Amino acid sequence: MIEQLNQMFGDEKMVEKIKHKLPYMFFIAEVEMSKSGKVGMEVGTLREQIIIALLIYKFGYENVKPNPITTEDFDLRLYGKPVSIKTIKKSLPKRIGKFSGSGIKLIWTVDWEKVENFYRKYEPKSEMLLVEVSWGKEGGFYYIPLEVQREIFKEIGRDRYVYRHKKGTNPRGVEISNEGIKRLIEHPQTKKIDIFWEKPKIGADRLKYGQKNKNENQLFWLAR
Repeated sequence: MIEQLNQMFGDEKMVEKIKHKLPYMFFIAEVEMSKSGKVGMEVGTLREQIIIALLIYKFGYENVKPNPITTEDFDLRLYGKPVSIKTIKKSLPKRIGKFSGSGIKLIWTVDWEKVENFYRKYEPKSEMLLVEVSWGKEGGFYYIPLEVQREIFKEIGRDRYVYRHKKGTNPRGVEISNEGIKRLIEHPQTKKIDIFWEKPKIGADRLKYGQKNKNENQLFWLAR
C-alpha cells in the first residue's frame, strides 16, 4: 500500500474535487476521441493522462514517474512503487451469475500464444487505480492496494481470477474475471470515491479545451 495514496482517498477537499472534475474531464476526452458518434480506443490514453495529471497535482512531479516503456505491468511509479491505471465504461458486477470477464484488461493482445504465456505467468505486481465510468449512473474511483490483489489472487486461484476468452474469438486480451473484480472492490482495504457520472453541458467553445496537452490537464486540477 502507498500510504500517501491511501490518505488522498480520505482527504475531503480532494475527494470533492475528484467528484466534480473527473466526469468533466473524461467527457471532454470522449468528445475529442469521437468520430461518427463512436468513441475511439485512444480515449484510454487520455483518461490515463488525466489520472497521471491528478497524481502530479497532488504529489508533485518528483514523486510521479510515468513509465516510458509500454508494458502490461504498470503505468507509472508513485513514490517509487509501480501503479497500474485501469478504466472501464460500464458498471462493475454487483453479483456473480455466470463466470465471465469483467472488461478490465490485464493485457491487450490477439496473439493466442501470448495469451497462454501471460496466463501461466501472471501474478499481481502493482498497485491499482480503477475508474468505473457509468454515464447517468453511480460509478467510482478505486484504489486497490497490491496486498489486496495478491490476497484475492491467492484465495480464488489463477483460474478464477484471470479470464481468458474462448479460442477462435477476437478478445483483444486477457481480463480480470467478474468474480475477481467483485472481490477486489468489496475488500475492506480497497478505497472508493463514489462518483455520479453526469455529462456536463458544455458549449462548442469549451469543447476546444485541449486534453491532449498534459500541462492543461494539470492546470485544470489546480482550478477551483
